[in-house]
Amino acid sequence: MSNKTKRTALKFSALAALMALLALMLSGCTVPAEGAEAGAGNSLTAFLPLIVIIAVFYFIMIRPQQKKTKQVNEMRSNVKPGDYVTTIGGFRGRVVRVKDELVTIQVGSDKTKLDIMKWGISKIEESAPVTERKARTSKSAAEREEELEEQQKKPKKLSKPVKKEDPADVPEEEPVEDSEPEVDEE
Repeated sequence: MSNKTKRTALKFSALAALMALLALMLSGCTVPAEGAEAGAGNSLTAFLPLIVIIAVFYFIMIRPQQKKTKQVNEMRSNVKPGDYVTTIGGFRGRVVRVKDELVTIQVGSDKTKLDIMKWGISKIEESAPVTERKARTSKSAAEREEELEEQQKKPKKLSKPVKKEDPADVPEEEPVEDSEPEVDEE
C-alpha cells in the first residue's frame, strides 16, 4: 500500500470516527444509571444510526475512491513504449522504455530523455499507432548502382517547354522620339 493510499484511508477513518461521535450525541444515547437495567433492544437501536452513517460513508466516499485508485494503477501498469503520457509534474512526452517501476520518456524538440517512476504518470493521452515496418528488399550494391545510373540517364522532364528565340525573328522596335506636342498659337 502506498503512502498516498495510507493517508487517504487514515483521513476517511478519522472522518468516520468524528461522524460516529456526532451520531451518538444526536441520538440521545445516554449511559444508564448504576441501578437501572439496560435493555438489549434499547442498545441496538442506539447504535443503529451509527451503523447507517458508516454504511453511507463507505458507499459514498470510500468505495468510489478505491475504484478510482484501482483504475489508475491498472492504467499505469499498462504503459508501453510509444504511448504519450502526462506526468503529475506537468511534463508531456512519449514513452521510450518501460522497466519495472521506471519509465523513460522523451520530451521537447531536442528529444531530452527523462527517467520517472510509474506512479508519476498522471494520464495516458494517446496510444502509439501500430505501424508495420516494411521489410527491406535485399538488393545488392550492384543492383542499386544500376538503378541510380538509369535514373541519371533519363532526361529530366521540365514543367514548361522553354522557347528559344532567334534574334533574327525578333522585330526591331522603332525609336521613339522625344518631342513636345505641337501647340497651335492663334
